[in-house]
Amino acid sequence: MKAEVFKPGNIKKLKKDFEEINECDKPVYYVVINLFDAFPGRISAIKVYKDSDIDLKIRLGNKDYRYIKILKSKSGMFEIMRLPLDERKIGKNSLYDMIRRDVKSGDQLTRETRNEILKYIDFNRNRKKLLYILSDSENKNYYIMKETTIKDIVVHDIEYMYSKDSSYRIYNGTIPAKFIGDYWTSYLKRRKKTEMDVWKSLITQ
Repeated sequence: MKAEVFKPGNIKKLKKDFEEINECDKPVYYVVINLFDAFPGRISAIKVYKDSDIDLKIRLGNKDYRYIKILKSKSGMFEIMRLPLDERKIGKNSLYDMIRRDVKSGDQLTRETRNEILKYIDFNRNRKKLLYILSDSENKNYYIMKETTIKDIVVHDIEYMYSKDSSYRIYNGTIPAKFIGDYWTSYLKRRKKTEMDVWKSLITQ
């Protein structure tokens, strides 16, 4: 798996060539440039991968690493993940059956069902403890989130979708960019943090 390697010494060339980069790839390289600018002296190298389960591998000065997946919005939607709920078997039933049973009893999923959804997400992930950067293409906003936060959003969305009597057996995981933006704003307010506080804590601490 070949990767492009960027270090503080060659980031100027990337900035110079940025406008020539394919529009689809620009969000990835934009993140690379801004990470070096935001944390001078803290990041020793960033590797950019294509056709991989990660987009970036960040090496910190202390040889610690961060693995990043970048999700880009399309037409105001983020495609988070796809889960064929009826293919996940729990005993004699499927995860889809469990979800439908719960929403018929009330609007909320049981703890057991939530846990099964989280296990299924883990089963479909090749790499654990990813950080996600969500690029809102239309509004030029970038949000950074832990994998646990992404999981919470997915479970919430599944609960909401099936409480509205959805019968889809495959969860397509498309989340409105507006929801992500509102979630981010609410998160900062609840935690009494700035955007830079969150980026710093997840990338360098």
